[in-house]
Amino acid sequence: MAVRLISLPNVHFNASPRVVAIFHWLPRALLVAWVLTLPFEFTKVYFPNQAFEVSRLVLVLCVLAFAGQIVLERTELRVPLTMSVLGLVLFTAFATVSAAATGSVQGIKTAGSMVAYLLMMLIIFNVVRTYADHRLVWSALALSAIVVAIVGLILYLTNSYIWNPPSVGILRVNATFHDPNILARFLGIAMVTMVLLAADMDVGVRQRALWVAALLAAAVVIPITFSRAGWVFAFLVALSVIALARRRKPALALVGSIVAIFAAVAIIDPLVLSRAALLAENLESPFRNHAFLDRAPWLRFLEVLPLDSVRQYLVGSGLIMFADHPILGIGFGDFSQALRGPYAGLVPIGVDNTASHTSLVTILAETGLVGLAIVLITAVSFVRSSIRATTQTGQARALVLAPVVGLLLIVLDSQLSGRLFEEPYLWLFLGLAYSAQAGVEEAVRRPSPA
Repeated sequence: MAVRLISLPNVHFNASPRVVAIFHWLPRALLVAWVLTLPFEFTKVYFPNQAFEVSRLVLVLCVLAFAGQIVLERTELRVPLTMSVLGLVLFTAFATVSAAATGSVQGIKTAGSMVAYLLMMLIIFNVVRTYADHRLVWSALALSAIVVAIVGLILYLTNSYIWNPPSVGILRVNATFHDPNILARFLGIAMVTMVLLAADMDVGVRQRALWVAALLAAAVVIPITFSRAGWVFAFLVALSVIALARRRKPALALVGSIVAIFAAVAIIDPLVLSRAALLAENLESPFRNHAFLDRAPWLRFLEVLPLDSVRQYLVGSGLIMFADHPILGIGFGDFSQALRGPYAGLVPIGVDNTASHTSLVTILAETGLVGLAIVLITAVSFVRSSIRATTQTGQARALVLAPVVGLLLIVLDSQLSGRLFEEPYLWLFLGLAYSAQAGVEEAVRRPSPA
């Protein structure tokens, strides 16, 4: 990976050595704080505007601290030069222009978040450069997973709820996230990444114990999220981790422990098995939205997809939007607004869910072929650079693959639960992956004492 060094204007400040020393370590400390606070989504209810939450405030502080470090230390900004990075920048710019052109408030908010996450990704690339830096960030993720799992288990055992409990159906544990499916995604991310790290990294007993504790804690709680997509995708990615791991026996043992824990929880709570049985029903459920078939008979293929009725009409609506606006789409962030406006007739009576649950269909509907082309080129470039980086051995290989398997789970899960570009862990893992791929610091490429 080529790395560009950019010299910023040499602005002189008469800062004391103590201030310079503080700004030297402050961005790294705030990055760790950001990772720790990312799951605390419930904190948004304490702000007048729910666009704010603790992790986003920490992100702003981290960006400011990094800017201060660059100025005070007069260091050069490091930028990874790959087609995938350029693709991310291009898609963010395209999404911003698209949202502004159509006046989409939601699109502008999402594009603004993407700009902030791009900056954070760049900070990660600059700050996380040594083996110890990588280990610190992954340990923060492990600790946050343990805390969230404990909160979720307490909620389950006390039959309590952080957000409003559902009026019908299973009382699904959501811990600090508003949506139980997002909790399942987070726990799945923790499980698959920690399996790879615990199996392949040469670390001390305490460090490995932290990673194993995180994956076991996540394995206990993920069944009681009752997220079928979360279960299936986490299991599939866990199988891929076994194949990718350098030390397959430890990886197999850890994945086997996850399966055993899931089975034990399912025995304790029969609702887990009953929820899993609904997967078969989805395979057999017919597509009965005649408004779709009257307008687009070619959507009959949705009958064979393992989707519930809500996701069937959301996917169908998105494909009709794409057929009507194939080049540039309806506008970034306009999916829900379009379902309440010109495409309102496609929504079945009694259904009020207009949030797209399938990221690929959302990209097609909102940004058309132009957006899809940028995303595909970005993805292919990233996969190629990741494959090249796995030729390294030892610690570097694990540091490359851990964020890759996390990204794989995010992309898969976003096809049923949405939340792709606004998912902060997407950008966290991209930053860690680019840093590991670059291999600038020798400590990343060479084992370090635990």
